[in-house]
Amino acid sequence: MGTALLKKMVEGLFPRLCVGCGLAREGGGEHLCPLCQDYIELIAEPHCQTCGIPAEIDYEYPTEDFQCGLCQKATFHFDRVRSLGIYDSVLKRLIHFFKYRKQPGAIQEIKPLLKSHFQNDAQAYEGFHVVSVPLHFNKLKERGFDQSFVLAQAVAQVLNLPILVRPISRIRETPPQAKQSRAERAKNVCGAFQVMPPEGVAGKDVLLVDDVMTTGSTVNEVARVLKRAGTHCVHVFTLARA
Repeated sequence: MGTALLKKMVEGLFPRLCVGCGLAREGGGEHLCPLCQDYIELIAEPHCQTCGIPAEIDYEYPTEDFQCGLCQKATFHFDRVRSLGIYDSVLKRLIHFFKYRKQPGAIQEIKPLLKSHFQNDAQAYEGFHVVSVPLHFNKLKERGFDQSFVLAQAVAQVLNLPILVRPISRIRETPPQAKQSRAERAKNVCGAFQVMPPEGVAGKDVLLVDDVMTTGSTVNEVARVLKRAGTHCVHVFTLARA
């Protein structure tokens, strides 16, 4: 009996469920059915040219250098942020499956989304080095893999860029950010990261990769230590924007 036939028989007896809707998956990708693949809410222009957040309906149609109200008032250490989609519904469930169900293989479902996202923006990252936001050692030991590093590897492959393997360490374990205010989040991650050694990032342009961005406190703190170590430019990419 051929492998393909055996696989088809097994899936017939034990159908694989879609991560998005929970129903038996027919077609689509490794973890999402076709309907859920199409239901992911991707971020498109108009959006803030600094933090990448989608423009709200009460804004006039933005110009090329449009900035949201927060970015007009705040000073960030990163140079710009772009995110693939909204952290809701199918994309949120896929990220939870990838991150909390300890399923690094789900990156195969994410790669086609990355290719589509970067196909019109790849030139913006020419000459960049890819870096991931690191986990603390205790969290890495608990989870078994670093989801941001796996994502960064995929981004580096799609953009054909070199990846720097953990030039940043998370030297202080921080409580979860989920229920904290913007000010509390910034305080929580202050001093939590260290570049080792600084020469590894000095003078480079860096594409910093993380899974989800909410207020931007974490990526902003990492960008701060990168800039302090001599990094020239820090662009950020996250899979989702909350």
